[in-house]
Order: sequence, then structure tokens, then C-alpha cells
Amino acid sequence: MAFGGDAPNAPPHNRDPVLTSNKIRRAGRALNRRQGPGYAGSPRLAGSARGIRRSRHKRTPHTRGVRQGRYHKLMRGRSRNRRQTFVPRTRIPGEITEARERVESKWFACSERDPSMADLVTAKGARREPFHRWLTFKQTFSPELVRAFMQHLDEGGESGDESPLLDPFSGTGTFVTECARQGKPALGVDALIAAAFVRNTDVAQIPDTPDLTGCESWPDIADRLTDRVHRAALICTIAAQTTARGTLNKNAPPIAGALHETLEVMRDDLRTPLKTANVTVRGDGRALDFIANGSIGGILTSPPYLSRHDYAKLTLPFESVYAHWYGRPQSNQVPASPRAAARPRRGEVPPAVAEACDALNLIDQRRMARVVHAYFVDMIDCLRNCARVLKPGAPCWLVIGGARIKDVYIPSDSILADQAAAAGLPVRRFVVARNLVPGGRNLGRLANITPRESILQMRKD
Repeated sequence: MAFGGDAPNAPPHNRDPVLTSNKIRRAGRALNRRQGPGYAGSPRLAGSARGIRRSRHKRTPHTRGVRQGRYHKLMRGRSRNRRQTFVPRTRIPGEITEARERVESKWFACSERDPSMADLVTAKGARREPFHRWLTFKQTFSPELVRAFMQHLDEGGESGDESPLLDPFSGTGTFVTECARQGKPALGVDALIAAAFVRNTDVAQIPDTPDLTGCESWPDIADRLTDRVHRAALICTIAAQTTARGTLNKNAPPIAGALHETLEVMRDDLRTPLKTANVTVRGDGRALDFIANGSIGGILTSPPYLSRHDYAKLTLPFESVYAHWYGRPQSNQVPASPRAAARPRRGEVPPAVAEACDALNLIDQRRMARVVHAYFVDMIDCLRNCARVLKPGAPCWLVIGGARIKDVYIPSDSILADQAAAAGLPVRRFVVARNLVPGGRNLGRLANITPRESILQMRKD
């Protein structure tokens, strides 16, 4: 159905003679320039949206008619968040989808949806459980998923194996911490040195906090902290006050008081100490050269997702606290967001990935196309390294999410499931935990396709 001046049932004030005024046409062109070539907004439609926003401050005859239309109902909730409203295309002109259709059809047919896993792939449980609540990160999984993985080991008869477990994208250390609570040896690898610093800190005894009188900011507090436990607690405090956008919460309580509360939480959790001490090392999950072949008894990990989230920005506040004392090391995080540094293309990628990159190039998203290409090269390297360090028959669980970037659908879970078999990790179960985006779109001949978060349960041959 057409909106704006072309609508057959539009109010009298919402027809062509009014909407084609110079004022509305200029606003429409400006809005279309901001939206870019990837959206199907027309000057009339954009002009109508602009008129609706201005109608809150200046009610003119032509805006009163638009305010009563159906398009205003769509705009009303979104304009408050200062987000542009647009009509996305269901398919980019000239876009080829055959390779993605093929891999999506292959794996979606054998997938199983398990709603009980929806909360397990999020950080909800970590914010309530001892030791995990010290340092939480939105983009991590729940300790309950780790326990489900260990139950899977018990059912497979591998519980008596003393080989360590591995999380090559450890993040805040949910996996290694839960393994320590259960008395299972495990190793974590991650690029976040601040998280590794916290998890490797010996907190058997927590000394008294120094006098923080007169300290108004975290750098003032950091200058007075000399004990490693206190420094780890400050990192956890700043992480807890970091918003989902990677900035400090302005409404958070004073940092000095929050630091005391963090130390009290640590003391409370230490009444039931960990059964074993596991280690998290700063490293690269794409290159596990320091781990011997066939030495790992199982892997559970969740690598970065292709998304709008800039992981380096989200972790910058508490990484800056660590850098205040020890300097800032060079970052080696996996590029997965539009702000990530796009590396030159290297290595071959599957046809579905190359097809998605071509579609991004069609809408002038060349930088993001290079990021997508490099992301899958890194993920394939990670799968090969995981297969190399695993013992024969050992399980490997990969929590991964798909993406829709500028209306280009990228089924990351299906693509990596296809590549896992070639790396020596055939998929035994493809579990869909939840949809990441409400509502589906068409992908060629496939209808109602939406990015989802899945658990690929693999086992080494």
C-alpha cells in the first residue's frame, strides 16, 4: 500500500498539491541522503515523516491531515527515540541469494527449536550467581549452559577424563569460573586482558580498603589502590556501571561506595570457595599454537557475532581502568561490527559469504563487506584450531548468532555448520535458541527468514 500523497484514501490535506511544496521536498531529500541508497524511501514519504515530527511544535494545515493517518501511528513511537523511519526493501535490486538459500535450506530443515535454551544463551543467570556476578558482560552466556555442557559430558562417559576444557573466546570467564565451581580443570583464552586480570586474581584474602576520602572519579581511586584484589574490584565496579552503549552510567552511585559494595559481594561469595583454580590467558582464539594437539577434553565457546555492537567500545571503560596501572596492550579482537578495522581480504570464504559480500557492495557498503569477509576467515581458522586441540570424540559447542546488515541476511550459524564438517567437527545437533530480530523477511524463495541465535553441538571425528 502506498503512503503519503499517493495513498488513495489519504485526507485532503495529504495529497500532491500540499506534499510537493518546496519545504517538504527539501526535507525529504535531506532524509533520503541520511538513509542512504539501501532504503526505498521516496521524497513524498520522507517529507510526510518530516512533517509529522514538525507537527509536534507547529501545527499547520497540511500536518494536521497527516497526523491522523496510518503512517503517523508507525512514526509515533519511533520519533521519540530520534530514529529515522524507513520502508526497507525486501530484496536489493540485483542481489543474488542462491548460495545462502541453499545453505539455509540444508541446515534449517535439520534444526530443532528449543525455547528452554533462550535464557541460557544470555547473561541473565550470571548476574545472580556467586563469583559470576563479580564481572558480567551482556554478550555472554549463562552458567546454566555450562552445567548443561557438563551434563552432556557425563552422559557421554567423559566425566572421568582429566583433560582440561577450553573456551577460546572466554570473555568475562563464565565458562572457566563455573568449571572451577564444579571442580573441573579448564582454560580460558581471550583478548580482554582486564577480564583475565580479574579471573586470575587470588582473592583468598581481601585486605582492608584504603581511605578514599576526597576521591570523586575512578582515576583518583585507582591512584590509591596498590593491592591487586582492590584493583580487580575496581575493574568489576566500573564494568557494572557501564551501559550497553559502552559509556559510564551517569545515574550510577558514587564509585567509592560501589567499590565497597563490590568487595562485600566478594567476601560473601568466598564463604564457599572455588573447588579448583582455573586460569584465563590473554591470547587469540584464532591461533591456539600454545595448546598441544589432542589435549583438550571439550570446548564451549561463544565468539563475537556479526552485529552493530562494537565490542571494543563496549569493553573500553573497564579496559581503561586496567590500562591506568599497566598500560594499554594492542587489541586483537575479532572484527565483527561496522566500526571494526577492515583488514585486506585474505583467504577463501564459502560461496554464501562471498554472495553476502557482493550484496553489501551493491549498496555501497564496501567496508562492511570487508569486515564480513575477514570475520568468516577468522571463524573458519578458529574451527580448525578447535578441531586440532580436541581429543578424538570430544564435544565442541559453539553459540553463534546470525545477522541482517543493511537488509542483507547473513546466516552465520548455517554457514559455520557447513564449514565445521570440513574442519573435522561434524554437527550432531543444530539447536535454535531464539530469534534475534522480531519478524521475518524473504530470502529469495524462502519466506519468513530472520537472524537467530543457535547452538552448534559438534564432536570431533
